[in-house]
Amino acid sequence: MRFVTFVCLLLAAVLVCSTLAQAGPVSAKLKADELARVKKGEIILKNIIDEQTQKGYGSAFAVYKGTKDEFWKVILDYEHYLDIYPRLKKVTPISKTADTYLVEFYLDASIKTIIYTTINKLSADKSKVSWTLDPNRPHEYLKRTDGYWQLEELEPGLLLAEYRVEVELDMGTGVIASLVNRVVRAMSKDDLPEVMDCTRKRLESGGTWKRKK
Repeated sequence: MRFVTFVCLLLAAVLVCSTLAQAGPVSAKLKADELARVKKGEIILKNIIDEQTQKGYGSAFAVYKGTKDEFWKVILDYEHYLDIYPRLKKVTPISKTADTYLVEFYLDASIKTIIYTTINKLSADKSKVSWTLDPNRPHEYLKRTDGYWQLEELEPGLLLAEYRVEVELDMGTGVIASLVNRVVRAMSKDDLPEVMDCTRKRLESGGTWKRKK
């Protein structure tokens, strides 16, 4: 009984630590040397990929020149995502309110296209856009994809941003299953630097820059 209680307390502590790690300002998630590097223009990556359970998460940090409104103008411009971001074959905004966007994505996963719909919400203080899978729609292969963009204003016109993605797949067995590690790695690690860089180019060009296809 004592052992069970200990395990429960340990799990609770892990969950609390995980929540705390995601809370607070963006700069608190970086070491002093990492913050200095990111201020010089470097993109910092942090990720964990579990190839046994088909799960992974990744965070990327970068500094951007602009205001929060200018930044969100790029991030919430789903109609033009194909001009900006990699791996996307089609993006369809379905509906939106003042702060919530329902968007369908077609993601190129090599020999398979993964189709999913996310609910994307802008926080009241305009410091964060978070998303999760729409529970009202079926999602083949993709069990979970949560994430967020979070901003911290370091000084007027200079933003520190974190882009975090969590993904969990279920592709069963066989040929399709062999793609799992590749897709998880791409979504939670390999694509992150390009997403950050493309966002920076789009923002700092005033919305005119387009990715070469």
